Amino acid sequence: MPGVHHHEAHTHPDTPARIEATLDLLRSEGGRVTIGRRAIVTALLTADDHHLTAEDVAKVVQDQHPDVHVSTIYRTLETLERLRVIDRVSLGSGGAVYHPTDHTHHHLICDVCGAVIELGHEALAPLKADLEHRHGFTVSANPISLNGRCRECAPS
Repeated sequence: MPGVHHHEAHTHPDTPARIEATLDLLRSEGGRVTIGRRAIVTALLTADDHHLTAEDVAKVVQDQHPDVHVSTIYRTLETLERLRVIDRVSLGSGGAVYHPTDHTHHHLICDVCGAVIELGHEALAPLKADLEHRHGFTVSANPISLNGRCRECAPS
């Protein structure tokens, strides 16, 4: 999928503190902080592209720690999602991606070419306000994905 599977590491000044805070949260839930769990959290929080599939996370982790089993990666992703550290977002036929909840945004997904366009929260704010006003319906903070056709694929 164009623009979705790029994941080089970057160094943001607060990244080490975010990693440790996430590991502390896992500990507080009664979980052990293993080398594998640390590697998974690090991969998720240091990726330049905040759209990682479970397979992307597995590749990054297993490149450094080949002994970390894929089942550990999937279980840890589920736990981090339950703890609201990451969001799991379905991108249609492109599968699901994970990104940190502090980088939550919405997506426009092209049904033809699979392009993914990120939208900030402000893009859907008028719709959310209208839904609340008209229907008393409050949209959750979870990311929203809308399918359609991008500019290049739309009929002229």
